[in-house]
Amino acid sequence: MLLSIANKKVALSGGPEAEKVRTIDGFAPFVLPDDEACQPDCHVLFGQRWEEGNVGEELYAFPFEDADIRCRFVRDREQYLFYMLPGGDDASTLQMRYCCGSGRVLCATRSGAPTLDETMLRYAIWFAFVLLGIEMGVTLVHSSAIVNHGHAVLFLGESGTGKSTHTRLWLNHIGGSRLLNDDCPALAIEDGQAIVYGTPWSGKTPCYHNRRFPLKALVRLSQAPENRISRLGTIAAFAALQPSCPPALAYDNDLSGKVIRLISDTLTTTPVYHLACLPDREAAMLSHNTVFAQ
Repeated sequence: MLLSIANKKVALSGGPEAEKVRTIDGFAPFVLPDDEACQPDCHVLFGQRWEEGNVGEELYAFPFEDADIRCRFVRDREQYLFYMLPGGDDASTLQMRYCCGSGRVLCATRSGAPTLDETMLRYAIWFAFVLLGIEMGVTLVHSSAIVNHGHAVLFLGESGTGKSTHTRLWLNHIGGSRLLNDDCPALAIEDGQAIVYGTPWSGKTPCYHNRRFPLKALVRLSQAPENRISRLGTIAAFAALQPSCPPALAYDNDLSGKVIRLISDTLTTTPVYHLACLPDREAAMLSHNTVFAQ
């Protein structure tokens, strides 16, 4: 089957997992018709052989928040390995392998392990696209994306800083506003312009739109006792956007270099603001009027 994510054709094949993706909430708008003939830009192949051995340098390790699973990201020369390792023996175990520049991610489960459940499969596709996408000039951004006046605005910030709250304020108080994605839109540079895409990953908000919009601005949020907004200089703008890119990429020089180039190209044409605010209508009006006054 073929997915179209951020205008990239992603072929899924091998094993029952590929077809199971069709049934996962959020993916339907991104599934291309079976009779549509087009050349894939990259491949995710399930049902591959598990490779034993854990050589290489561990780049990043973290717990998976939605299940009792440990994740490990490893580099072995020109190959990246990603593992989802369960806390219980009855859960699936995933191994993902990606060779730089190959355009292919190979996915394997241990012999005898059950098929990946929906939660693990959704995350596996996400991580595969993180690796494949950055090679094609696309990164996923932890943010909430609102659309108004035919342009997208990305609200950035750590979890709990009010990204979703602020976009809801736009929806409630600013006419013509539409939510594009509430957790993980995609960012790319096309013909010298920053473009934002909806994706199948939208956190707890079911908002899955396979659409694209030019990026008007990025706004980093923080909570404050009053509303104020300021445009950031280049260094501060970089520091505002970089933490919202996939964290695993920051621990490898080659991958982080591609992220840095994409961020730099974005900042060339796109302003970044810091909004210190209350969760109220006036904050939404302030950010809207500032962004679209430019």
